[in-house]
Amino acid sequence: MAIMYPKTLAAYFPTWSEKIVFHALQEQLPDSFSVFYSVSWSRKHGEKMEKSEADFIVMSPDYGFLCLEVKGGTSLKIDENGNWFINDGQYGERKLSCSPYEQAEKSMYYFKDLYGLVNHINYPGIYAAGAVFPFYSIKDTEHISNRNMECTIDALDMNNICKKVKDLFKAWGGNSGFGKRIYGKNPHKALEELVKKNIAIAAAAGSLVKYKEEELRIINRVQDNYIFLLSNIRQFYIKGGAGTGKTWIAVKMANESAANNNKTLLLCSSKPLAKWLRTIANKNVDVYDVEMLLKSISTDFIKYEPPLFSGIEDSLKSDLPKYDAIFIDEAQDFTEGWAYAVKSLLKEETNSRLGVFFDDVQHVLSNKFSDYFMLDTPPFLLRENIRNTSSIYNWAMEKTSLGRDVIVNPVEGPIPIKEDIRDKKHLIQRLESILKEFIDDEGLGNESLVILVEEYEEFMRKFDQGIAKWKFTNKLTGNPDEVLVSSVTNFKGLEANMVIYIHTISAPDNINYIAYTRAKFYLHELVVK
Repeated sequence: MAIMYPKTLAAYFPTWSEKIVFHALQEQLPDSFSVFYSVSWSRKHGEKMEKSEADFIVMSPDYGFLCLEVKGGTSLKIDENGNWFINDGQYGERKLSCSPYEQAEKSMYYFKDLYGLVNHINYPGIYAAGAVFPFYSIKDTEHISNRNMECTIDALDMNNICKKVKDLFKAWGGNSGFGKRIYGKNPHKALEELVKKNIAIAAAAGSLVKYKEEELRIINRVQDNYIFLLSNIRQFYIKGGAGTGKTWIAVKMANESAANNNKTLLLCSSKPLAKWLRTIANKNVDVYDVEMLLKSISTDFIKYEPPLFSGIEDSLKSDLPKYDAIFIDEAQDFTEGWAYAVKSLLKEETNSRLGVFFDDVQHVLSNKFSDYFMLDTPPFLLRENIRNTSSIYNWAMEKTSLGRDVIVNPVEGPIPIKEDIRDKKHLIQRLESILKEFIDDEGLGNESLVILVEEYEEFMRKFDQGIAKWKFTNKLTGNPDEVLVSSVTNFKGLEANMVIYIHTISAPDNINYIAYTRAKFYLHELVVK
């Protein structure tokens, strides 16, 4: 059985014909073969950018690689000028930009050329291309495509696809070298890594974008279910691992409360999270971080030392604002004194609405979550991760052994990368290289990227001038030459398309878990020795 990338099509949107080909390749090819589905690529052609996609790339350590273009639909036809038309039954008949054979060959030459460009040597294996028609019987391939019959896999071949794949390699490679080990393990692995990177990019830029609609549906379903379920429960806990939608439910509940003319407070421990919450909360919702709240309700705030502000509950003002409803995000970091202060703001201690959202894994200020709010109900559980790709969340679990009660998102994505860093000079080199690769070369907007560090102040002192053309900042300004830098603790509750996480080998597991799970699509870990 071939090794498939991705392992399943659960999170993708394949056509029916692609599903059939996927399973045929998986079940009939030997386990030495690797098969990649839906691999996007792009390159410049003069002043224009050419973008395309290989439906399947089949790789053999004995022969080389093969690009396949799949065509299904309810009908196919070719006119007298050689133009191809397909009817998919949904949008009617449409003209293809080129034949499926040409499409496959474009992908073939792209990856062959890419191998040479990256490795500074011509690709030593067989490179091949062909078309698959799982619903059609193609009797005259040479007439319709000017290709050998071996370049076509049709409906009659689907039960013998392994032989057809080998025939394709033979047709493109010739008899002389076919069947011999024409290139070694190293070139094979080098090409595999290039293709993995492209499929990773395809996952993030393509399938994950498509999956966004399903993700939003899940979020809305979860939110609506919990809002309905808890509508008659005045005070409650909601527990959920990273990326399970706690923040979204808290915001939706707060917005609904304010819309019903209730004086409502939305509270969290992090200043950056509070700043972001203000952008999505109803204008009638009071949004505070803990420090901001305590400063406003204490008679002598300045004498209490951050970050715990221990004892501040003894200095509360006599004329405290009173709320009909309070919703607290990231409550695992709240101390007993903070909990007391917050409950003092309720109009009715036991009857006003109080929602406490927490993840006892993501604690920073305490060793574990404690029941400082003293609510009667056990926590309601959120278990389905809807933020991170499976690659990232599995990485977080494997490296920390935390968050194992979470159901992992089925969407696969780029495999996280971990590198050991020797010294500051090496760190500068790697950071510059990573930023150039993803911002300049891959087109990832710098607003989608964050550098997370253990010690923010120390990092900013070392890199007060930034790196290369990029300046480091603690807030997004829209400047394309600025990159956001944050401590892990300050970025709790937030997320980014890409996270570069810089830390020492002694960083605790809970901090690592928080940092890893801020990344939605890409995670690059730099461990400073």
